[in-house]
Amino acid sequence: MAVISTKNLSSLKLYFDKGVDLNSNRIMGTKTFGFVDPEALDQDIMDVANALAGLQQHTLYNVVRIDNTSLSE
Repeated sequence: MAVISTKNLSSLKLYFDKGVDLNSNRIMGTKTFGFVDPEALDQDIMDVANALAGLQQHTLYNVVRIDNTSLSE
């Protein structure tokens, strides 16, 4: 039987550099935004991530798009 793949809503996870601790280990903070359209273009998501990062206190370190897909037969 063939497997059917159905795209679900994606998420956007932003990682922020919050400096270093007393042991010189990097401190990372994250913010996750849900309900991202799975058909959204990567460039559009990056533009939104940069706009959101501009509203934050800390420097943006990394942007991760988390796609979810349901599989069925």
